[in-house]
Amino acid sequence: MTALAPAPVSSPGLVHDVRVLAERDFRRSFSRGALVGTVVEPLMFFGIFYATFSRMLDAKGIDYGRFVTPTIIVQALMFVAIASAMSLATDRGSGLFSRLRTMPIASSALGAARLLVVAAEALTSTVVICLVAHLAGFRFHAGAAAAIGFLLVAIAFTVALAAVTATLGLSLRNQEALAAALFLPYLPLLVVSTGFVPASLFPGWLQPVVRNSPVSAVIEALRALSTGDPTSGRIVPAVLWCAGLTLFFGWTTARAFRKVTQ
Repeated sequence: MTALAPAPVSSPGLVHDVRVLAERDFRRSFSRGALVGTVVEPLMFFGIFYATFSRMLDAKGIDYGRFVTPTIIVQALMFVAIASAMSLATDRGSGLFSRLRTMPIASSALGAARLLVVAAEALTSTVVICLVAHLAGFRFHAGAAAAIGFLLVAIAFTVALAAVTATLGLSLRNQEALAAALFLPYLPLLVVSTGFVPASLFPGWLQPVVRNSPVSAVIEALRALSTGDPTSGRIVPAVLWCAGLTLFFGWTTARAFRKVTQ
């Protein structure tokens, strides 16, 4: 792990601290091995889903690129948030937090730096998947503004998920328990959503859960922004979910971090 040098007395405070910590996390998160999770795995899943679903969806008159690409992106963003929590747990176990307490570093700098890196990873994954999906017919039909909104929703969702997983990463000391808590929910959340089939095809008792899922809300928002139908009814639920999760779990993460560093 790269050592952290104490911040000089003349440093401009929080901005300097965030930059120092973010540079360290960037080197780790965008290393050759880490890029497997950020770039290679999303492309692998895209290929798997393309081979599995493209012919079936085409037979039903559904454009594969339009329908499935947002689902693949959301899946990739889930992996980004999970990896962030695992990195946070590694830092906690290595004694990094104890070392930070002895340095003139703002307590909020670690979280801000981690969120910057998570946002960069989310942007990278989303752009890579969109570029590859372009070969399968994925397009932005509402112009540059909608495309930027698409990226912003993806980044906001990743930051929200990172806040959720960070609470777990700071609260669970057992690595096996942490891995289970991070990986087990992701598949049910993805499957019980509108990612692969419309909500109307689920059992009646499950349809309200599917329609109101945060995963469904984000997927539908991404679809709306890419197909040229960015109505408030399809965008606002995703924004509300992202804001609510970020605020609540940002608070729980801050509490967990204070307990770890006491």
